Amino acid sequence: MLAHVGSSASGARIARAGALTGAHVIRENGGNDPLLVDSDVDPAWAASQAAIGAFSNSGQICTAVERIYVHKAIAEEFCAALQAEAAQRNSNGSVAPLVDLRMRDEVHAQVADALEQGARAVEGGTLPDGPGSLYPATVLLDCTDGMQVMTEETFGPVAPVQVVDTFDDGLRLACSGRYGLAATVLSGNIAHIQQAVAALPVGTVKVNEVFGGAPGGAAQPRGDSGHGFGYGPELLDEFSQVKVVHIAAPPATTPRKDQP
Repeated sequence: MLAHVGSSASGARIARAGALTGAHVIRENGGNDPLLVDSDVDPAWAASQAAIGAFSNSGQICTAVERIYVHKAIAEEFCAALQAEAAQRNSNGSVAPLVDLRMRDEVHAQVADALEQGARAVEGGTLPDGPGSLYPATVLLDCTDGMQVMTEETFGPVAPVQVVDTFDDGLRLACSGRYGLAATVLSGNIAHIQQAVAALPVGTVKVNEVFGGAPGGAAQPRGDSGHGFGYGPELLDEFSQVKVVHIAAPPATTPRKDQP
């Protein structure tokens, strides 16, 4: 039995080893979780949810918000509110350093790639002076689906935003990519919610709360995000082996003469 939490590359190698040895492997690996913002929600509230998802623990959460698709009808107000959320966190010192300088360099490389391809950093996006591995809460606008920050796991306090014309366009983009850990939908339209829940190829769909859900709830990632249950009572089954015992009664026998 092998249980792995870590990068998708390491998980893939462990899975190959398990296939050769016969070990049962479960993996929770990388993620690039989308946030889909519908046209009928309050933009300031949606921005606060996006900020919680993207900036909590400096983005170093496996189910952090990694890419945002917002409907054009509320995009301007949403983006302004998200910029303000990031600016507040940067000014009050609530953004903690990343785990090390190597991680900070990788985060900044994704941001720099986006800026080179036409994205705009309306907050953050620059390396701060001085020692340490702090990276500011960053909001990137005018993002496109070909940028690394939209296709790869960032694992830093970066909120890249792509404006979409329709809910269906946003859902199509949210469903794209090789990861399948989790996704969040902000909408008051039950038809859109049901459509997204059915379509999103992820283990966990969160509706109207980026970190909502029952404690200890099950999670079963898809794609390069892993395989097998990582939480909940189902995890106990992953660590268990079932022994099946069939019991039948023996056939009836005629008593011997020496038996009473």
